[in-house]
Amino acid sequence: MNVLLIKAPYRDVYGPIKMAAGNYFLLGLGYIGAYLRQNGHSVAILDPEAEGLSDDVLVSKIKSYKPGIVGLSATTPDFASALKIAELVKKNTHAFTLLGGIHASSLPEYTITNYADKFDAVCIGEGELTMLEVCSFLEGRKESLSQVQGLCFKKDGEIIRTGPRPFIEDLDNLPYPARDLVDLSLYRPHAFNFRKGKTATIITSRGCPFRCIFCASKLSLGGKFRARSPDSVLKEIHHLVDIYGINHILIQDDTFTFDVERAKEICRRIIKSGLKIEWFAFSQISKVDEELFYLMRKAGCYCVGFGIESADVEVLKRMRKANTIEQCEFAVRAAKKHGLKTQCYFIFGSDGDTQEAALRTIEFARRLSPTLAFFNKLVAYPGTEIFAKHFTGDLNKLDWKDFVPMGVTATLANTSLDKAQLQRLVYSANLKFYFRPSQLWEILKYIRSPYELKAYIVGGLGLFLQMLMWKKSGKGKQCLD
Repeated sequence: MNVLLIKAPYRDVYGPIKMAAGNYFLLGLGYIGAYLRQNGHSVAILDPEAEGLSDDVLVSKIKSYKPGIVGLSATTPDFASALKIAELVKKNTHAFTLLGGIHASSLPEYTITNYADKFDAVCIGEGELTMLEVCSFLEGRKESLSQVQGLCFKKDGEIIRTGPRPFIEDLDNLPYPARDLVDLSLYRPHAFNFRKGKTATIITSRGCPFRCIFCASKLSLGGKFRARSPDSVLKEIHHLVDIYGINHILIQDDTFTFDVERAKEICRRIIKSGLKIEWFAFSQISKVDEELFYLMRKAGCYCVGFGIESADVEVLKRMRKANTIEQCEFAVRAAKKHGLKTQCYFIFGSDGDTQEAALRTIEFARRLSPTLAFFNKLVAYPGTEIFAKHFTGDLNKLDWKDFVPMGVTATLANTSLDKAQLQRLVYSANLKFYFRPSQLWEILKYIRSPYELKAYIVGGLGLFLQMLMWKKSGKGKQCLD
């Protein structure tokens, strides 16, 4: 069967800050494509945004491939893009259309109820096995879609949701993502992770066991940490270096360091192999130690990201965050001690957050002085506890394009901070954090090439223009000086 996989465009939802946004090969589609190809299907991947495809050219490519099934992947803010592409597919082919990704996994019944004319089915959770079984159904080797786990679809006017599909336990047995189906030169990291050379993304694990109330990752990747072996990870890194000439890797695990000893072993093997690569990873805060950061730096890690969210203890408890303020201080300090750039992420507007708590968070960020700080408005993504709490009415009234943490528009307010105040707050936080000589030096001292400097200048300009929009949106509200 001819299988066509399409990534929905997303950059336009960010506003001016899209100047700093990169574009990444979607590993989810890459894994599905490789798995289907391994099982005898013909697979193609289209990325309209990365390839710069107009609608006419996109339609031409879709028609020329003559797909029997089209798989679309979308997050919440680019759901509208997925709808548009699905409509083009339906108008120009007879292909079965399947929507996957975190938005589909979070709102399967809603999606099929409202958009059954565009999507024949929605995939819930991981897509490799589900997509393969849908292909089997379309080829007549399964009697009914009801036999396929992890699906939601409409039949005879009735919404049917099949049983949940177990998550894949042995990730080592999955083939490497089908990177050969795309032009990797079209992809580049966000400005703040830019490095000279060729970049690729990789995952070394799936699933996150933490229960932060603002995250829906568990719906698509599960609530259990499932890790690839260090041997499997090293083999893929060698593959990227030897086949594609990659020298810069972005590890896209929810938390690379959840199993600290496994992370250390991966670092030791990179060091022993003599691989000359640079890489970035997200780290959970509560388990890290000095040895981990020493090994990460020696293995080529240049930057680590930490989700700190707030400096208010009560706000952290409400978020169900698993770290303390003291652990945050230790992690950032230890990472910086061993020469790592640090990125820290903060959220304003969760339940219990107030102007006073926000001020403490801003001052905490200034005191920590990571290389970069990202101040985000709380976004209640579908599938999270806060979405279920705050959005109980007609979901068709929501504009999914606004569901962006660093986007222009706030989507949610709490009892203490309204939307305009949140807009003003993220403006003030960025102003107070970045417009300091000491912070500019903290950024500049890690820059290693003119290419990186240029990326930071472009990214900084995008942030500045975004800040002006946040300030305008919060006009009339007290500035948090």
